[in-house]
Amino acid sequence: MNTRCCAAAAAALLSLIAGHLLAQVPASIATSIPAAPPAPAAPAAPAPPAVPLTPAEVVKANSNNLVFVQGTNGAGSGFIARLGGVNFLFTNAHVAAGVRGAGFKTLDGTQVQIGAASIAVGHDIFRLLVAQGGKPLEVMDHVDENASIDDEVVVLGNAEGGGVINTIKGKIVGIGPNLVEVDAPFVPGNSGSPIIHLKTGKVIAVATYLIIKDYDPATHQAIRQPRIRRFGYRVDSVKTWQPVNWAAFFAQANELENVEKLTDDLGRVLMDLAKHHDITPNLHTNPAIKTQIDWWTANARHGHSSARDAARADQNFIAGLKSLSQSDILAARQHITYDYFVHNLNEQQQQRKALSDVFDQILQEMRKMQ
Repeated sequence: MNTRCCAAAAAALLSLIAGHLLAQVPASIATSIPAAPPAPAAPAAPAPPAVPLTPAEVVKANSNNLVFVQGTNGAGSGFIARLGGVNFLFTNAHVAAGVRGAGFKTLDGTQVQIGAASIAVGHDIFRLLVAQGGKPLEVMDHVDENASIDDEVVVLGNAEGGGVINTIKGKIVGIGPNLVEVDAPFVPGNSGSPIIHLKTGKVIAVATYLIIKDYDPATHQAIRQPRIRRFGYRVDSVKTWQPVNWAAFFAQANELENVEKLTDDLGRVLMDLAKHHDITPNLHTNPAIKTQIDWWTANARHGHSSARDAARADQNFIAGLKSLSQSDILAARQHITYDYFVHNLNEQQQQRKALSDVFDQILQEMRKMQ
């Protein structure tokens, strides 16, 4: 901010901004002599309990079903499984959107030929039609009825894009209508991997994301040992699939990526203001933000501005950032149609609302100090 006219505002704004960031027939009877009653049938022997597969057995049986997703800008995992009698290659929607120029290869290096694509509604799952036949993985139906808490699972995937299949063993710790939570410690690069139920050998979910809880909102303190929770989206619970037009899909992916980047960059501007009471030169390179900063610099920081003009420029700068925090969201609403991107845009809008509220309060404080 203009240090000549807003020095007093800076200290007040620092604490304000920091506070805001911070689912059997009877036997026949002889006519003359009654027959002896039949001996009771021996009870049927109970079926032996299913012996869970080992992770190594799962990999060996499915080497042609595990897929590496490799593109020009990243990597992920996928797998071939049968759903509704049809073979598909499954991965995450965020993998399909984020890995450009993607190629799909099995563990032995065979290129997977893909067909029509579709994206799940309400789930971060993407599927591509592949050749029929073979022995693909099977997707479990009614996961909430056929799998249980504490059942063993294994996640198979391309950890950190290294081109090597890792077997990550764990247990089911939660089952929801659309999600399965496991304690198998999968990591980035495992996104799109199958979460396999070892007792049946069937896919129960697609490994998707993790949540790291390292801050206690009640105490406003960092947690000494952060808790990590890992989730996969259930394939069996998808009700609707949207056909994918690749050009439209990537255009929407690009637009959402720009929205997410601006959210991050606006947050950095606020942190810069909170820490330095000013804007650090050359730190903020997002073109939309840089335009605002350049205008502000030209109108508030040269020696010929009056204190009143400089204060007005400060307010216009913050008002411009507030407007910037909403304009691209409104524009994206006109173009984004895939449910996966709509869901992410809604999350971005919530974050932007929080940023906008902070800008509003800064403006209110500025006006009080005039």
